[in-house]
Amino acid sequence: MNDDPSVMVRKLLIEGQGVPERKVTPGARILHDLGVDGDDAGEIFEALHERFGTDFTELNRQWRVFFNTEGASPRAILIGIPAILACGGVAGALAAVLHWPSIFAWGLAVALFVGGGWLFARSFGRELQPLTVAGLAEIVQAGRWPSDPADVR
Repeated sequence: MNDDPSVMVRKLLIEGQGVPERKVTPGARILHDLGVDGDDAGEIFEALHERFGTDFTELNRQWRVFFNTEGASPRAILIGIPAILACGGVAGALAAVLHWPSIFAWGLAVALFVGGGWLFARSFGRELQPLTVAGLAEIVQAGRWPSDPADVR
């Protein structure tokens, strides 16, 4: 088996996550460019730990600096439920006033909810720090995740 961390990182992204080979360049950002996040990213780190023994303890503490978590947060639930109700109410009222068929009301409600979610995420979401393919290979080569997130490239 190959002992080159950069080869293993590429292999995990291409074969394990289905990322097109042409996209997996040293400067490609794992989340931002390749779309690997949450549990999928966790699988990569687990495989690298098993293969190379890399200590990812610090990454566990810094996870939300670099990646999103799976599932909905309590904040998202508390905001999401009223947002769904408001979007449905607005869409229903507008469809009733304009005498639209109910299918249009459903479509409008979904469009309002998705569009509102996108605007909310763009306005209040946090910018995640990037991790590049080459940066991850360097971390594996070093044997442990840095204690300072600023040292991750």
